[in-house]
Amino acid sequence: MALPNISDLPNTLTILEDDYLSQFVTTNTENKCKNNVVQLTAEEQLKKLSQGLEYVDQLICDQTYDNHEELFNQVTWTENLESIINEISSQIQNLQSSIELLKCKIVDLFVKVQTQVVILNRLHAICDLLRKIMRTQSLTLQTLDKENVMSSHSMLEIKELIEDKDLKEITFLSKDLIKLSNFCEKKNFIGLK
Repeated sequence: MALPNISDLPNTLTILEDDYLSQFVTTNTENKCKNNVVQLTAEEQLKKLSQGLEYVDQLICDQTYDNHEELFNQVTWTENLESIINEISSQIQNLQSSIELLKCKIVDLFVKVQTQVVILNRLHAICDLLRKIMRTQSLTLQTLDKENVMSSHSMLEIKELIEDKDLKEITFLSKDLIKLSNFCEKKNFIGLK
């Protein structure tokens, strides 16, 4: 709703024509303040100001009466806008709480997967060690057979197993590793001759 200019309203000529009250009102044609000061007593000034306030009060009532439907629509629209904003705000809060919940679930799943990866790596290392143990025992049994001739690949494998740090730490394999080491030394000794 556009606010009308004071000079456009009916019955404002009485304020504009009054020398004392017109100094408080500016119009479209007159944007500068008047420099002529009207000399009135305090009582007369209060009376004129009171009349001017009553008149402005009446103008506000008239404007409200004339534009009550538009004012009511604006208030209704503002209330609707406030309810929409409140609803959007609550949806944003719900979305933020859902995001936090999802974030917690993702972090939990990541921690579980990370733990599983660590466990799988350890299981892989254990399986690899068990495979080496089985191969060590198998090669030890093969070396006991005097007639069995070992291939160069098997000899290389025996040397790798003898040098493996993890196998050296296993106490029950120490005898087998000593046997394989002695066997390699004999083979190398025979090979040198």
